[in-house]
Amino acid sequence: MADIEKVLVVGRGAVGGLFGSLIAEKIGENFAFLCDGKRKKRYTKVPYFINGEKKEYQYISKGDSFFADLILITTKAGAFREAMEQIKPFLKEDTILISGLNGIESDELLMKNFRQPVIRAIAQKMDARYQNDALNYSKTGELVIGIEREDQKESFDRLVSFFDEIEFPYLRSEDIVHDQYSKLMLNCGINQVCAVYQATYGQVVKDPKLRELFIDTMKETRDVLKTCDVIITDRQIDEWVNAIEALDPDSMPSMAQDVLAKRKTEVGLFSGTILQIANLTQKEAPINAFLKEKIEKITSEYSNSPVPDAE
Repeated sequence: MADIEKVLVVGRGAVGGLFGSLIAEKIGENFAFLCDGKRKKRYTKVPYFINGEKKEYQYISKGDSFFADLILITTKAGAFREAMEQIKPFLKEDTILISGLNGIESDELLMKNFRQPVIRAIAQKMDARYQNDALNYSKTGELVIGIEREDQKESFDRLVSFFDEIEFPYLRSEDIVHDQYSKLMLNCGINQVCAVYQATYGQVVKDPKLRELFIDTMKETRDVLKTCDVIITDRQIDEWVNAIEALDPDSMPSMAQDVLAKRKTEVGLFSGTILQIANLTQKEAPINAFLKEKIEKITSEYSNSPVPDAE
């Protein structure tokens, strides 16, 4: 298999914009954002800023020629199936596919629909905030990657070699599926609490009531996941709390950003997933149920109004 040279990122939101900019800085014209024709037209006209600095990137859409060695999908969950269709003309037999989405379902969808190698990943520990064509962050975070089967090793090694070459922030996981569930637990806590109370990272970790709710939500989620033989320790919960404390206190996670922008949220991926598991295993999850109800009530108040597209 050839080395990774050409990279596409689908989705220019907080995660895609951040990771895409890091890759583009190293490989130049071999990088592009993939989008639909409407977005391509807007992106090429409207100035885009990262931490106050104007940036220009290559944008491609259906009909353009660009065969990628690596494709990273970072859209919102509601746009993921559309993204799967968009990438088809740009695939090679050995194109590596990565999902940077929250939740645990997108990797399965990629594996089910494509013959190309899929490497599971988790985007974590960044504090990027995207609004009005401007991306701001203080922590780049990292992409956690790992394999489940030995037949993925060759593709994984290609990916690691590329990330090492361009000095991309990544972390090898010894148990990527477990780590994805652990990240799901974090998202049930921090994303949902911030969304319901329109709180920043700093407010959640400093306000005693919000901090307690954040941690209690993770513990409840942990208890539900235990019924699926996913074991998460108190130490791992403490590590997530420490990670949130290290982020920009004035920033907030993606779900809270979605609520501010009056977009659809990914609550179904978080408490929706946990409540489904709880129902199947006859386990109670009242905190997740409470947060889900609150978020759905908030979004229902603006769901019938025109809202901005998710990136």
